[in-house]
Amino acid sequence: MSALPHSLVLSASEFEMIESALETQEKILSVQVRAGGETAEVRLTALRSVLRRLRRQRPQADAPQGWGSIARGLFCNKNAAPDAGQRSEVVNGQA
Repeated sequence: MSALPHSLVLSASEFEMIESALETQEKILSVQVRAGGETAEVRLTALRSVLRRLRRQRPQADAPQGWGSIARGLFCNKNAAPDAGQRSEVVNGQA
């Protein structure tokens, strides 16, 4: 594709709508390719390329934290646990 790139400002719902429409078109072209359509195969390849680029540019939502980042937050943060003196009081029942 030798066309000059353009930039658009899209809301999240508009982005999802475009992505959904392209995924539907991908399914249609896949069926046509399985039926032996040569032009459909060329269009499907181009469409998949566009979908990959679109997904790379998608604004990333805050992903849920994995166990590694949760563990780092608990054990590597100096403010996460009370100091040793407070812990011994709680363990000895003096709290």
